[in-house]
Amino acid sequence: MDLVGRPCLIVGGGTIAEGRARMLTTYGAHVTLVAPDISPGIAQMRTEQRFVAHHERGFRADDLDGMFLVVAATNLRAVNAQVADAARARGVLTNVVDDPESCDVQIPAIVRRGDLTVAISTGGASPVVTAQIRRELEAALRPEWADVLDLLRGLRERTKQRYPESRARAEAIRALLADAHLMELVRVRDLDGATAYACTALDLEGAV
Repeated sequence: MDLVGRPCLIVGGGTIAEGRARMLTTYGAHVTLVAPDISPGIAQMRTEQRFVAHHERGFRADDLDGMFLVVAATNLRAVNAQVADAARARGVLTNVVDDPESCDVQIPAIVRRGDLTVAISTGGASPVVTAQIRRELEAALRPEWADVLDLLRGLRERTKQRYPESRARAEAIRALLADAHLMELVRVRDLDGATAYACTALDLEGAV
């Protein structure tokens, strides 16, 4: 979902609300927060001016006016249900924390390495399992994958010219990704060397 510039509301100021706020703002949403009390992390985000507004009070139905998406993330089920009911009455997409049956939108846990994004969801069955899998993926997905993607993006047009048939192109890229020397060059941040090595490995000489 493209959230850039979309007005979104978060109701709640705890650690779960903080995680949702970080995700939404990372993807360009214009976030308004409604919460009388906030976590230290949210306070820092407010200092960094990452919110359009922060209303230090309880939820009101008219907070939803003009919103595209609302996240109900308080620790009170009755308040979350009130938010969800008011949102549906206005046609606002709704995510209710820990209540998948009340959600129009599921917000997964995210692991990012540059433009590489992996989403994890258990459909609300177990946030603990979601968090555990995210930790394992964060350990498994090395930071250099972000640089590998940047490298391949820079060579994309030349690679398509050299390998116009998609199957041959995929095989060439798979072989490159299996090359330990390339990954070591990326790991030590010799990105110019990695690019030159990739050009040679992919036989891109003459491809413009």
